[in-house]
Amino acid sequence: MSTYVLDPAVREQLKARSNWQGWLALAKDYGLMVLAFAISALWPNPLTWLLSILLLCGVHVGLAILTHEAAHRSLFANTRLNEWIGQYLCALPNFNHMTMYRTYHMAHHRHAGTAEDPDLVMVERYPIARASLRRKLLRDLTGQSGIRFLIGTVGMTAGYWKFQQNGIVEKLEYPTPQRFADYAARFIANGGGWSIAWQFAIGGVLAAFGHGELYVLWALAYLIPFPFFMRIRVLADHGAVHDLHSRNPLEHARSTQANWIEKLLLAPHNEHYHLEHHLMPSAPHWNLPKLHAILVRDGVIPAANQATGMLDVLRRVTH
Repeated sequence: MSTYVLDPAVREQLKARSNWQGWLALAKDYGLMVLAFAISALWPNPLTWLLSILLLCGVHVGLAILTHEAAHRSLFANTRLNEWIGQYLCALPNFNHMTMYRTYHMAHHRHAGTAEDPDLVMVERYPIARASLRRKLLRDLTGQSGIRFLIGTVGMTAGYWKFQQNGIVEKLEYPTPQRFADYAARFIANGGGWSIAWQFAIGGVLAAFGHGELYVLWALAYLIPFPFFMRIRVLADHGAVHDLHSRNPLEHARSTQANWIEKLLLAPHNEHYHLEHHLMPSAPHWNLPKLHAILVRDGVIPAANQATGMLDVLRRVTH
C-alpha cells in the first residue's frame, strides 16, 4: 500500500489546538469522578458500588489518555498549560509521570512498524488462542495485573527500574550502590509525592462529606478494571492488524468504532481512532473524527484495520 498524503491545507486545520477543548476534556473526566462518588454516596449498595468502580475506571482511562494527549503537546494550545495540566491533573493522580511517559511513547511513534518499537512486545504474538487470552484477562480481573502494575509504576518512578509500559522489567544500574533513601528521594523528585498527595486529597474530600470509605472504590478501579480495559485498549490499537511490521500507519494501527459505553469506559477522548492518531500524531483528539471521515471517504483503511467494536477486536485477536 502506497503512503497516503493528506492535503497540506487540511493537515493544518486538523493540527489546530484549543484551550477550551482541553478544559472541556478535563472537565469530563473530573465530572465523571464526582458523579461516580455521588452515586455510591447517595444510594450505597453493592450495585452502585460496582457502577461507581466502572465509572471511576473510566476516569483512570480518561486521565491516562489525556496524559498521552499532553505528551504530544496537543491537549492545550498554551504550552505551559499543556505541561502543567498534563503532569499535575492528568498523570500524577494515576501514579504516572508525563515527561517520562513522553520519552517512552515518542519512541513508540518513531519506531512503529519496526523491531525497535517498545510496544511491539505487547501485540506481536497476536492472534493467540482464546484460552490464552482468557488467562490474561482473568489475571486482570482478579487484581494480579493491577498490583504488579502499581508496584512497577512506583519502582519506575523511584528509578529502580527503567520507565517503560510494555511489561518488560529492566533494573537500572548506578555508579554507586543505591540505598532505600536514594530511591525514596528519587520517587519524591519524580512526582511520586504528588501522586500520594492526590490519594490523600481524594480521600480527604470524601471524608469531609462523610464518605471517606468510598476512596476504596477509586483504588479498586485502578487495580482491577483499569488494567483490564487498558489491555483491551492496546489490542484494539495494534493487535492482529493488517501488517504490524509496516512503517505505514494505515497498515500497523487500527481504527475502531465505539458505542457510548465503550467511549465512556474504554475509549474516551476519541482514543478508538488510533490509526488516525498514528497517521497524524499532531492532531488533537477532538479532530480525529474529522480525519477518520476523510480516510473513509478516500477508502484507504485496510479492512483488517477497521473494527466494529471492542468485541470485534477480541474476536480478531484470538483463534
